[in-house]
Amino acid sequence: MAKDTLPAIGEAEASGEIAELYDDIRETLNVTAINYVWRHIATIDGGLRWAWDVAKPMFVSGRVESECEHLQAQLSYPKLPALSDTTLSLVGVEDDGRNMIGAILDTYNRGNLLNMVSLSALLAEPEMPPVGNRSRVDLPFTDIALPPIPEVVDLSGEVSEQVLVLNDLGAKPGPNRVVASIYKHIALWPGYLSLSWVQLAEMHSDGSLLKLIEETQQAARLHATFLAADLGPRPDGAVADQVRSTVFEFTDTVIARMIPIGQMLRQSLIKT
Repeated sequence: MAKDTLPAIGEAEASGEIAELYDDIRETLNVTAINYVWRHIATIDGGLRWAWDVAKPMFVSGRVESECEHLQAQLSYPKLPALSDTTLSLVGVEDDGRNMIGAILDTYNRGNLLNMVSLSALLAEPEMPPVGNRSRVDLPFTDIALPPIPEVVDLSGEVSEQVLVLNDLGAKPGPNRVVASIYKHIALWPGYLSLSWVQLAEMHSDGSLLKLIEETQQAARLHATFLAADLGPRPDGAVADQVRSTVFEFTDTVIARMIPIGQMLRQSLIKT
């Protein structure tokens, strides 16, 4: 079972340059929380500055969001059973909880697309995008302030176990050192964690979830090649090597995995 073994600098504990970079990342990506990948890169001495200096020009130009909108238009996922107010209430999720869970999922669904494509560009060789008009779909957005993210060690035994079981859904064989922040965040509503497992477990068992993840990863990496020419300066050295290694681990595992999972979970919360 996965364990949360990668260190990270939390938003509340960040200070100095790290706090300033977090503020810049939040403002530039138009999100209300910093994804785990950036919080882990921040533990590399000089890593967050290196990575953000490389990636930021793509965001400032609007190219990342535009490319992610083209990617979003291509993504199509099965619809999970819709969760009624009654179903959610029976597991302890009332209207306020439903709205906050939706805001959490919107934040991560936006951030995961932006991070998957932009960070994959750090590892990609540039290619020219297709000529002509391409379809696009707006990315999710919320300006609701989110509660702090609990860490796995801070959760009760049963809740932490449920988080880690969920984190293994759709995971590739081998070490799985990163626990998706979505699961830690929605662990504030343990009943919803259990519903999420019920919704996703069969897709994991029959292999369809892993197929969706691999298709998403392939599509995102293609769109990343269209951005690679827009990167900022990338000086080589030990910091660059550590950042690239981290980027590969996250984009090869947890970020790609959570794009389809997060979007399917969000769809099931929409009232019909």
